[in-house]
Amino acid sequence: MIGIIGSGSWATAIAKILLEEGDQKVAWWVRSEDVCEGLRRGGRNVRHLGEVLFDPARLIVDTDLTKVVSMCDTLFLAIPSAYLSGVMSQLSPEVLKGRRFVSLIKGSLPEKIQSVSMYLKEDLGVDHDKICVVSGPSHAEEVAKEMPTFLTIASHCPQLALDVEQMLHCSYIYTSHTTDIEGVERSGLAKNVYAIAAGLCQGLGYGDNMNAVLTAAAFREMSSLVQINLPCEKRDLTQPCYLGDLMVTCWSQHSRNRALGVAVALGKTVQEAFDNMGTVAEGYYSVRNIHLLAAKMEIETPPIAESVYRVLYEHADPRTEMQYMIDHVF
Repeated sequence: MIGIIGSGSWATAIAKILLEEGDQKVAWWVRSEDVCEGLRRGGRNVRHLGEVLFDPARLIVDTDLTKVVSMCDTLFLAIPSAYLSGVMSQLSPEVLKGRRFVSLIKGSLPEKIQSVSMYLKEDLGVDHDKICVVSGPSHAEEVAKEMPTFLTIASHCPQLALDVEQMLHCSYIYTSHTTDIEGVERSGLAKNVYAIAAGLCQGLGYGDNMNAVLTAAAFREMSSLVQINLPCEKRDLTQPCYLGDLMVTCWSQHSRNRALGVAVALGKTVQEAFDNMGTVAEGYYSVRNIHLLAAKMEIETPPIAESVYRVLYEHADPRTEMQYMIDHVF
């Protein structure tokens, strides 16, 4: 059986995709009792994508994590990276043994300089052939409306990639494969940071011209960051899972990271922005990890990412940082 860990908008969108074809059931772990009861009785997630209606008979929804994991051979991880280790630490090695994991997480664990696949391998002992990463460009809100969506499946195991492709097959989902799991994860880490920068631009009142220049500079910066100590001969950074994901995150009205940047530029604190959005933005943790990763590799922190870091963690003035980028980066 397929399982989902998480109850946010992307978890809800993935549940919709998984249930489009065939008559299989999906086991779904959610943290909150109200979300659990809403799905069991009414077939709706009362907090996210409430327009999506599920057949409750095809869902096994529970707040008992071990119970859900125990009945599944493949688990889709759809929780913010900040909460991943706290959730997974509730599971015993015996329960985790033999499971396959599909990460939908765009970020890294904030307490360590560690991608999700690294965490699964190094901390939980998951074999690398049982790990897959699914990347965009994609927004849950558009999946809910069944708009054409392109997903990239990254795995070192061809069979796992093929299996996940079959699981996600439906009329509005298009998939491609790559073995560049590490590159996909690092670009997913970086692109959320640049979306915050794009939000800062918007919040400060800059227009499309500035946003376009920022996105171009961000792509150059992200490209350099992805290439550092992650060699891959077949990597093409103009593909959707790299450039496309960066563009949609920087430009879309659905981007939580962009919304965080807008809110901070308008004078809100990070916590106030999170409270207003009802969720976290992965880029908040990602920018700190890029800062730490650069120090670990003994390289200069990429300048756009460093400006975002100073705004979010050192309370630097957004307009001053944006002017620095205009003068020295763009």
